[in-house]
Formats: sequence, C-alpha cells, structure tokens
Amino acid sequence: MLASKLIKGVLLGGVLSLATMNAGASDTVLPDSSIPYYAWYEVVLPESSGASCGNGTPMRFYINRAQSNDMLYMMEPGGACWDYSTCTETADAGPEAGLGAYNPDGVPHNYMNGTTSQSLKSSLLSPLMIRMDLAHVVVGEPKVETQDWTQVFVPYCTGDIHMGSAVRSYTAPDGAWRVQHYNGLKNAQAVGQWLATHGFGRPNRLLVYGTSAGGYGALANYATLRNTLQPQSHSSLLNDAGTVFNTPFGADPAAYPSVGLYDKVKDEWGMTGPDGMVTINSRLSPYFDPKNMGSAYAALSKTYPHDRFGYTTYQRDEVIAAYHYRAFVPSVVAAPDDATKDALSSAMFAQELDRLKQTLNPLPNFGYFMPWARGGFMHNHQVTVVSFAGSGIHENGIDADVGTFVADLLNQKDPADTPVMKAYRTDQSSDFTFSTFLSWIDSVLNLTGEAGPISGHRA
Repeated sequence: MLASKLIKGVLLGGVLSLATMNAGASDTVLPDSSIPYYAWYEVVLPESSGASCGNGTPMRFYINRAQSNDMLYMMEPGGACWDYSTCTETADAGPEAGLGAYNPDGVPHNYMNGTTSQSLKSSLLSPLMIRMDLAHVVVGEPKVETQDWTQVFVPYCTGDIHMGSAVRSYTAPDGAWRVQHYNGLKNAQAVGQWLATHGFGRPNRLLVYGTSAGGYGALANYATLRNTLQPQSHSSLLNDAGTVFNTPFGADPAAYPSVGLYDKVKDEWGMTGPDGMVTINSRLSPYFDPKNMGSAYAALSKTYPHDRFGYTTYQRDEVIAAYHYRAFVPSVVAAPDDATKDALSSAMFAQELDRLKQTLNPLPNFGYFMPWARGGFMHNHQVTVVSFAGSGIHENGIDADVGTFVADLLNQKDPADTPVMKAYRTDQSSDFTFSTFLSWIDSVLNLTGEAGPISGHRA
C-alpha cells in the first residue's frame, strides 16, 4: 500500500511538473526562425508602432543574431539638432556652424551592409560590436565578450539624442520649412517591444550601449529597455561620451554653463510633456529629479543596485564641448576664432566634468573611465569606437585601458561586493600612436562627418 501511494505520488508530481513546464513554455516566445545568424537583418518598424525618423520616414533597426542568449543593444551616434539649420545639416555659418544631426533624410534600406563602405563602417564602429576576424587580430584589437552576443543596432535619425518626444515645425530665412519629428523615445520603446514580441526578450545578459548621441540615448532609455527586455541574469550600461552634466534646468549659467543647451532642448524635444523623457523616467524611478537630467546617474544606481553602470569620456572631448557651449554661451559665441572658441569650451567642459565626477564618486555601481586625449583623432571624441588604442591610464596604481573597464563592467559581480571601476588620468598628455592610420580610415569611411569647423560634429 505504501509503495503504491509513493508511486502514485511520483506520477502525480511528474504530471504536475510537466504541466508547469508546459505552462512556462507557452509563455516563452521563441526567436523568429526567419532571422538568420551572423548577418545584419533589417527590421522596418510599422507606422502603427509610432516609430519614425525625423523627417517622418520609417524607422529601421538591425539585429545580428548569434548562438548566444546574451544581448548587446547599441544606439548609434550622430550629433543633435534644435532648429531648421541643425536639423537639416545646413548650419554652415554663425554660432551653430558645424553642428547638426546625422541622417536628416532618414535611414536608407540596408543601412548596415548595403555598400562596401557601410559594411566596413559597421565592422569598425566599435570593438564591442565586431565579430572578430583576421584583420582585427592582426591590428591587435582585444577580444570582448559582446563580440559573441546577439547584437542589436539602433540607427540615429531623429536629432534628439534618442530621447525626444515632440513634433516641431521650422522655417528657414529663405522660406524653406521642415516638420521635425523628435521621436527618439518612441523609437527606443518600439524597438524594445519588437524584440520582446519576436523572441528576443528575456536575454540571459544585457548590455545597453551607446556612443555620443547613442550614449545619451542609452542613459535616457536604460530603465525602459531593461523593463521591456527583462534580462534574466545580469544587466549593465555603457555610456561612451554621452556626457550629461549635473545641471539643473534654469540654473545660473555662470556656475552651470551647459544650462543654455539643456533648457533649449528640454523645450524643443518635449522632455517634460506627458510622454517625454523626464516624465517617463520620473515614473520609472522615484529617485529621478525632473528638474535635473543629471540625476539619472544616481536614479539608475539606486533603482537597480545590482546592475553595473559605466561612463567613459576623454577629458579633452572637443565635440561634446562644442555642442554644449558654441551656440549657447555668449563669451564663446563672441570669440573671434575657432581656436579661442575651443579653448573657452574646453575650460568649461573641464569644470563641469569635475562636478560630474564628484556626482559619480559615491555610487558603487556607477563607474567611470576618463583618459586625457587620443592624439586629436576625432577631436578626442568617444573612447570605445574604432579602436581601444590611446585610452590607457597608467598611474596611481591603475594600469588599464578602456577594454579593462569594459571587462570590469561585464564581470557580473555584485557592485556591493566589487564596485565598478573608477579611473581618471591626471597626466595631461596623449600616448596615442595610430592617429595617422585611423585618420585615414575616417577620411575613407567618413565615420565622423566633415561639416563645419569642428569636423566630427555628427559623431
């Protein structure tokens, strides 16, 4: 009798276990089998998703599927805009000269691999994204975990550093006009939802990554993407050169010279509207201060205490300095030449970067890596693009380059036990040795753009 009851119990338990497993399986969406492995697959988001580029054309993104349940989600760089000339890339004179936003006419079909140049550009964009091949081994690029992950690439075509939620109409002095769809926030939401409903949600590990405009987008959309994609084991953020200073809206410009830019885009991009970035992040985190975009660092740190967050920048980043000050600070606007404008902008950038460093210092799970410069390549803009070369910090007990920082960010250790690395170079010199070679690559592939006095404005 006892044996009979035991057998019945085992059988019943097995049936219940199978039922539970089947119920769980029915909730799991398998990846779309039509999406190939190890090739860029183009997804055109439908109009019903609310996604679009700045000129109203369809939004496209790309997925490069791997035999891995880990995901790299990368947001493209590309400048910023807030009026007719910057949104059409026609700002060629005055304070806005050289400033503008990439892809003003939308994202073309086969953006990642339609031409040889596009294929080379996608493979050289960042060591985090490439699939390692002989060419990269020969030049000594490092092996990075994310090279083996499923990769998602989100192009940039909205002019709002992936965080706008507004439609504006602009008119040029000659009467030309443009309706600008600042749709970056909706695009990020739509991409995340598409991935979740097509079997790419719930990855084992997730890295949300962006450079320049994409770095801002990664910071602004991290909470939304994390909640939508629901990583199962670990999640982290890498913001390269998306420098958001700790500057309250409406602050004193003498103490916070970046406030002119922030106040301008807050209004143009609809940040405080019902569906704006400030409003959404205030809902997602009780620690986000709607009066200060710079509160995002502490808000993410406290909301996701077991995640690992990282910010990287060269201290002499002339591109981000130009966007913050060239068109908005009277002393920079009035400066007689580009060299003086750059010198004034760099001094302000250093002042506000130090305040940002002090903001990050108390946060155990939000690290930073700040080398000095990269030999002038791309105006010392972006630390993780093209190559990790020139990013070394070898002083004060630190012997690392940005690849070391990326590995630290991805080590899956609880930051309560192993805080994220913080490294700042005090030696004000550049040890970059591949400047000529990489500048040639840039001239061929136009990775950084060519308009205006700060060539590279779109990066």
